[in-house]
Amino acid sequence: HWPFPDDKVLVGYAYIITHPGIPSLFWDHVFDWGEHHRNQIKALLRARRESGIPVDAPVKIQCADHDLYLAEIGSPPALRVALGPRHAGEPDRNYWSNGPAGNQFRVWVHKKEEKKEEKSKAVPSPPPAAAPSPKAQVAVSFTPITVDGQQLTPENIKGMNKNDLGKVCAKLEPVIQAAKDVMASK
Repeated sequence: HWPFPDDKVLVGYAYIITHPGIPSLFWDHVFDWGEHHRNQIKALLRARRESGIPVDAPVKIQCADHDLYLAEIGSPPALRVALGPRHAGEPDRNYWSNGPAGNQFRVWVHKKEEKKEEKSKAVPSPPPAAAPSPKAQVAVSFTPITVDGQQLTPENIKGMNKNDLGKVCAKLEPVIQAAKDVMASK
């Protein structure tokens, strides 16, 4: 076999983790190559997870030269990735924020609209005078997941209608039951 050059391993992970598909990690790179590699890989995984890149996300290649690969992933673009020794230039800072970066790779993440709204709220609104009905406010908290290519977050679950929520539940119930069955057998 031909080993991947040690000094390019993180560049390889920057590509694998940010692009469509199901990324695979080599155990040794995460657990035996030290904290630096582990933290860089974790940062890349976090950027992918938080950006909601599905396995079939489109890729728009901006540049593919011998010293620079530059691509935007997702529709609308959620990640921007530059690989190679040549500087990729600065992206639109109104759209992109800095993500993970290292030797010959750099990732930018699309800025979330929610953050702009949070900053614009200088004074929190007072609580309602009357207690809300049980249906009015439901606390929803979980780590975002992807089901059939759609990222489910607490925010978009709250915004779904009953029909869409029923479909999500129908897809998740067999998975939850299977996990419970396996857990009970251990």
